[in-house]
Amino acid sequence: MEKQSFREFVRLVKSDLPRYAEPFWKSVLFIPGFKYTFHHRLCYYLWQKKVFFPFFVIQWLYLKHLTYTFGIQTAWTLNLPEDFVIAHFGGITFFPRECGKHIYLRQGVTVGSNGHGGMDTHPAIGDNVTFGANAIVVGGIRIGNNVIIGAGSVVTKDVPDNCVVAGVPAKIIRQL
Repeated sequence: MEKQSFREFVRLVKSDLPRYAEPFWKSVLFIPGFKYTFHHRLCYYLWQKKVFFPFFVIQWLYLKHLTYTFGIQTAWTLNLPEDFVIAHFGGITFFPRECGKHIYLRQGVTVGSNGHGGMDTHPAIGDNVTFGANAIVVGGIRIGNNVIIGAGSVVTKDVPDNCVVAGVPAKIIRQL
């Protein structure tokens, strides 16, 4: 794993900002999704710099506070991808094995293990993936690039590139 530079940290924060349509100070103070994402990125950055360990501990505790306040849970060891957006907070659990760029989450999204083992039972998420409200993606599956997962869908099988899936269990309803 390559250590993240401060320049890369700033670039990633700037990549999130345009989707919120507010200046940085307003977004970090008043928009829960951006606030959580910013503090997650800061925690990840400080974790890699051993000299900042006391600041990391404080940041990690604050991130835990935000987890309980906003109902958003991610692994702080996950390097959030470029242009990561949490549009509506509440009930979000996001633990992918790997994650591409341009991810859009809405409330109630669950991405994680099916409960049968280690990290190989977590999904791999491609680029340009949009999760509808209350979507569930579990298991050691792969979600392709340019995928839209409909609200309330339960995805337990691989999803190919360029499609829209919906339903319980999720089925391809349209090719993009």
